[in-house]
Amino acid sequence: MLSLQDMIDGMKIFQNKYIIVVLIIISFCACHRKDKSKPQPKVDEVVVKQNIEQMHVHIHRYDVDLWNINRDSILQSLQNMQSEYAFFLGDSIRPEGVQQIKNYLNDPIIKKLYKEVQNVYADCNFLEQAFDSAFALLQYHFPNAVIPQIYTAITGLYYEMPIMFYDTTLVIALDLYLGSNYKMYKQLGPAVPQYVYHRFSKEYILSDCFKEMAFKYIEYNQATSVLDEMLIEGKRMMFASVMLPNVHDTLIYGVSRSKLQWAVDNEADIWSYIVNQDLLYSKNKSDVRTLIGEAPFTACFGNQSPGRIGAWIGWNICRAWVKNNPDKPIRELMQEKNSQKILKESKYKPQK
Repeated sequence: MLSLQDMIDGMKIFQNKYIIVVLIIISFCACHRKDKSKPQPKVDEVVVKQNIEQMHVHIHRYDVDLWNINRDSILQSLQNMQSEYAFFLGDSIRPEGVQQIKNYLNDPIIKKLYKEVQNVYADCNFLEQAFDSAFALLQYHFPNAVIPQIYTAITGLYYEMPIMFYDTTLVIALDLYLGSNYKMYKQLGPAVPQYVYHRFSKEYILSDCFKEMAFKYIEYNQATSVLDEMLIEGKRMMFASVMLPNVHDTLIYGVSRSKLQWAVDNEADIWSYIVNQDLLYSKNKSDVRTLIGEAPFTACFGNQSPGRIGAWIGWNICRAWVKNNPDKPIRELMQEKNSQKILKESKYKPQK
């Protein structure tokens, strides 16, 4: 259990006057339909439907409940919240913690963010329904999975961690999903360029959540090569796409339709370049950054390409594995640590 002080130490606040204590979680079922030609593991629809009927996901609105506490009796109000929000408040509330909460609630930036969040997320019913379906698939593919408690929060534009997942707790920072045109995102500076904050929209919440949760369900050795890194990221995207079969590839990959289409059109050439330039087994960190690192495009393929092209190839290797191993459960892929074995079993060879 994280104490209040642990939460404080771990967080930053935009143009920080005060240190805040908050975390966030939420998710949204995208309006775009996934390309049904993309390989997906087999499922028993009857069992999945039964799982959905048994799901009753409730999103705890820490952002709302914290904001609405009695300002004249903050300590007592926080103590009343401890049972539901122990993840944030810990087992005891110290005087310095109360003061930091006061500072947080009085911060003009937080006040503005809270108002904007309530305008966009007056309720989270649609997210709860989306999680019901996704978690039903999670339990189908991973029978021992524990469904996490979900919380929303406002972290003061702590852009480094819009989604936080700690074993059985999922936190969504709603102030980082207010839409790519939200003016305060443009004020975050060069650390958060447009190609990053264009993903700060509600349609990315679900995919961001499941890519973060994927780390609990995938196995991997310490990455040493480009292929290792490609498959770690590929598994994360594969995990999200399996749990979110109706979410479009652009939302899971995090690029525009035109960038994704460029990758699709040039997949064979991308793969040939990686292989012929001896990059696949390269342990050079520069090569890893070029192919996996966050960027507006992948340097060796020009500015029409999407960034992180190696992660997308890793996802396609995972999809090829699913296509060529139709009777194997997806968890077998997720738990396989040998990257070379995955590549071999996938028989991945894109055609022009």
